[in-house]
Amino acid sequence: MGAEPLRETGPVNNWAEMRAALAACWHPPPDTEGALIAFWFGLDKTGRLRSKPRVTARRLAGDREAAKQFEDAALDALSRCFPMRVTPSFGAILGESPIRLRFVNTPPTTAYQINSNITVFAPQESGRAEPPAR
Repeated sequence: MGAEPLRETGPVNNWAEMRAALAACWHPPPDTEGALIAFWFGLDKTGRLRSKPRVTARRLAGDREAAKQFEDAALDALSRCFPMRVTPSFGAILGESPIRLRFVNTPPTTAYQINSNITVFAPQESGRAEPPAR
């Protein structure tokens, strides 16, 4: 699966913008409803991954092929999103913050989204908005 780079936008300047950029990178495959995968990783001050993200949790759904496609889609999202253009001030924060990222193929719920704890829900049909982050 070839990863297309993220469309060029302005540099990311805060955690909310990072969540939006990550959501734009992720496209969960069909037949994986209910699946999730969580990563732990660090970024340097330029928005590059410091090392390979570590999978810290996974709950895969569907048959074997669907589960593999879900995990591959999450890894592809990381490939598309990083390196991520960041502002110098946000880059200084990133260099000090381990990131906990979850890709979840469920309808949005209120999620614990404080700074580097990021949950990205599956895109929903138009007209249905994600609930605000806490």
